[in-house]
Amino acid sequence: MQDQIVFVTGANGGIGSSMVSAYAAGGATVIASDRGGEKPEAAVAYYDLDVTDETATAAAIVDVIARFGRMDALVHAAGVLGETPDPLKTSTSEFARIMTINATGTFTVVRETAQAMLDHEIRGTILLFSSVAAKEARRTYLPYNASKIAVLHIMWSMAQILGPSGISVNAITPGPVETNMWAQLANASGDAADSATRARAERAAQLPMQRFAQPDEVASAALFLTDPRNRYITGVSLDVAGGAHLGMGT
Repeated sequence: MQDQIVFVTGANGGIGSSMVSAYAAGGATVIASDRGGEKPEAAVAYYDLDVTDETATAAAIVDVIARFGRMDALVHAAGVLGETPDPLKTSTSEFARIMTINATGTFTVVRETAQAMLDHEIRGTILLFSSVAAKEARRTYLPYNASKIAVLHIMWSMAQILGPSGISVNAITPGPVETNMWAQLANASGDAADSATRARAERAAQLPMQRFAQPDEVASAALFLTDPRNRYITGVSLDVAGGAHLGMGT
């Protein structure tokens, strides 16, 4: 990624912050964005950006290219889990909010990035974040799971549309990762700390690797998929999930 211009959304999250550091260590110029927060130390610039704001998102993409000359890679990691685990207790408004952030926000930032790359004839790459939760039925966090299926469809469609212009589009589908999002999910299993610990241990035991991923392991996969030498790889969803879904056509 030496000398590549990389725009990372969700940069203050567990996975996002690891990616900012990994890209910077690899020699990339990293521009970060998130809702609120502060600029990560390894980033050269920071945008306080809500990707559900169509006008602000479009302006941020234009500004990045104006300031840095181009955008070689979009790494879109912004997203939320939701507040209500039980689908039968999830309000329609909460479902709509999660879909707006995770799915509509993804569509907006991808569309604006794709158009900018086409306009400036940039043979770049776009990397999205879905989840292994998109690939199976689950009893909890239905809006999140549904939104992550939508992310995969955005990726597949854009890979087909942008391929002739030399732009690759892929997705990472993480399993459990040691981040605050997993802590929220585990805590929803019970009020007591031991309940959350037990839920975590039970989930890890379901994986062939018997453990959760570290954020830097997800960042390593992101570096691979956005490497300029790997532009021929497109339309792929890469599980970084410790072997989850083995034998299920991953």
